[in-house]
Amino acid sequence: MMTDPKLLRRLVEKYYSNKATPEEILVFIELQRTGVLDEVLDDFLNEQISREADGLTISKPGLLSFSTNIKWAASVSVIIVCAYLIFHFMGSWGITNYVHVHTDQYQEKNIKLIDGSLVTLNRNSEFAYPAEWKGASREVKLISGEAYFQVAQNKKLQAFVVHLPEGFDVKVSGTEFNVKSRGGESRIYLESGAVSIEGNGHETDIKPGQMALCSVDRQYVHISEVDGEAWLAWKNNIFFFDDSPLTEVAEVLRDYYHQKVIIESSEVGQLRFTGKIPRNDMAMVLRILSSTLHIDIVHRNNQIIMEDREDVFPQTD
Repeated sequence: MMTDPKLLRRLVEKYYSNKATPEEILVFIELQRTGVLDEVLDDFLNEQISREADGLTISKPGLLSFSTNIKWAASVSVIIVCAYLIFHFMGSWGITNYVHVHTDQYQEKNIKLIDGSLVTLNRNSEFAYPAEWKGASREVKLISGEAYFQVAQNKKLQAFVVHLPEGFDVKVSGTEFNVKSRGGESRIYLESGAVSIEGNGHETDIKPGQMALCSVDRQYVHISEVDGEAWLAWKNNIFFFDDSPLTEVAEVLRDYYHQKVIIESSEVGQLRFTGKIPRNDMAMVLRILSSTLHIDIVHRNNQIIMEDREDVFPQTD
């Protein structure tokens, strides 16, 4: 933040002489709002008051009253000018109001942007996009959660930028990719096309079939080859498990169906499951798990109870 008295004085002089650039006007507004300019403004206004007083024949009380009125008028003037500038320059400088979309634990949402791009927002997520594009690029924000992007090509606005909460930016021109941001980390899976990730002064490219891990704590981007089916399973409305312990499967079922899942024994919890199951029919999901793992699964009173069968873990003396 600017604190040099000479620079502050120059900024005030340029502002009141109508010689300040648009950028300097915004700096003036911010410094005046935060009180940084208080002392410099007082000195400047007192000088103006003195100059005015030299041409007036008034008593000291009158001068004091004049000084007070000038300062009050100047303060009101600053407020009015600031308000005008904020509303005036928001439009001309491309400062955009964003539309915020939230999803809860029960729903996903499809969002069609004005350029034709499609965004599928997963549950428990928040996304923001402008009502109209301003500037030279199309910029959106994934504030939290997970989203799948199908970016439409646009000759006028070629760059499509997704701002992530960890401070990284995903830049594309036309492609399909998935972004998941939780707990200070973002994972970007690229299905087709090409994207670059910018952050911490570096730019990293990823290719289709690769996933980029962006960490705000460690400030790095790690690239790896991953199974795309697993990362896009939520969008395709399926459960995807790859040698997953039943305890992990139980957490997925609990979060999606909002049922309490009880595993009766540690032996059952250690069983592992691999498979893809459509998730829109909970009864079918439970039947497949029961049949594949040879366990009994009972659903009652908003509870899913998983227990072993006698022939699976025979008792020994």
